[in-house]
Amino acid sequence: MNKFFLNSLIIIASTFSFFHDRPILCDSVRTFKVVIDPGHGGLMQSPPETYGDKFDSVSGRYLEPYKNGATYKSRTEMEIVQGVGLEVKEILDLTKTKKGWAKFKSYIKLFSEETPEWIQIDGILSRNDNYKQRNFREKDDKNAPYRLYDYPDFATGKMMPGRISFINSQKPVLVVSLHINDMGMRKDYEKGGGMGVVLSPAYETFDLLKKISEGKKPKEEFLKSSWSNWMIFESKWSRLENAIADSWIYFHGYWPTKDGKKTNLDRFEGYRFNMVQWKYRDKEGWESKVGKSGTYAMNHEKFQALGTFWDRERSNLEAMKREGGAEGYGGDNHYAGMEILRFIQYGLRLQVKEKDTYKEPGKILHPYISTYSLPMLINAISAYLELGDIRSDRDIYYLTNKKRKVAVCIAVGIYSLLHGLKVKTIESTHIPVGEKLELGKYITKSGSNYFQDVIEEK
Repeated sequence: MNKFFLNSLIIIASTFSFFHDRPILCDSVRTFKVVIDPGHGGLMQSPPETYGDKFDSVSGRYLEPYKNGATYKSRTEMEIVQGVGLEVKEILDLTKTKKGWAKFKSYIKLFSEETPEWIQIDGILSRNDNYKQRNFREKDDKNAPYRLYDYPDFATGKMMPGRISFINSQKPVLVVSLHINDMGMRKDYEKGGGMGVVLSPAYETFDLLKKISEGKKPKEEFLKSSWSNWMIFESKWSRLENAIADSWIYFHGYWPTKDGKKTNLDRFEGYRFNMVQWKYRDKEGWESKVGKSGTYAMNHEKFQALGTFWDRERSNLEAMKREGGAEGYGGDNHYAGMEILRFIQYGLRLQVKEKDTYKEPGKILHPYISTYSLPMLINAISAYLELGDIRSDRDIYYLTNKKRKVAVCIAVGIYSLLHGLKVKTIESTHIPVGEKLELGKYITKSGSNYFQDVIEEK
């Protein structure tokens, strides 16, 4: 074989390999955009007024310290969930090429005997590093790349996008947010695992809590509802008192007094829908309305839910995401989160080996319910997950030693949510339903796609 012919074959083979295995987005293969959001990433620095989060344009300061996530001994939430998130992204990227899809199909075959349809999943990370991996100086703002909310660049005066604004700019159909609990810090600590879904209800539930605090509805309407197991943040308050406090934060930005009757002017959480870049922000100059009757009233009596954000909150589209749904409550957010957790539970049992330290993951706990920002301030369906307990050796074993297997479960769960997947029948506590999300119902009255219609186009 002459040298020229041999070189030609090499060039042809290399060219074929390049084009065969490069990302392709073709019309014949459906593509879905999914954001993987590993929580936190920064450092709790002092003073919080300079390095915190929730920048308030009314007072010109951060309202709370930066939340750097759970830590226990040498374990950090931000590093563990980053590791899992990177693995999930790598597995989802397999769907972008024919060669990669063949590998992804082998993962699906662990769960199902179906012949899966090829779909492409455009996985995007909200962060792919943490402050320890950057060359920060001691005085640098180590939270700048990782904040949840928008923040000012004090050198230029410009507002910079936080993670929520970044997610909205990507216009995904699904966001999978990865976190780890510190259950030992909770009053209702329950041993055996910390896995669970994080939920925020929609307008109707907050409105019920508002009416209870006004004496217009009996408290039994809430106590008998699916939402009654509310998160306890104020340890000496009941679940109902915590829930009513969250409704005040939702409507006014302020905490109330314990009886839920008056505003506590010393505890301000901010007007969060104006702390992110999206089409539901109030127009410039809204700060001048604070304290007056209407949207920015500081009590229930003078409050009116006016403006594009409150129109959104009352919409059927947000109700589908956050109320009712396949799990009985929590909407599509609850179903999406629970399906991924069911895939983790199911998939880890399928992949167990004799030498494994643990034979099954910790149990799934009751959802964590509050005014969480991410499920509320994005148009995408939110699978907001607590993957375990930072103090649980078993949970951390799976999230570190077995993180590839966990990531495979999450990635196949995402595939099922977007396409549907009938899983094999086995004996397991948690069997995935396998029904895909009904994305077609998220069309606005004007005919636009709700997931796409989230930011102001320039």
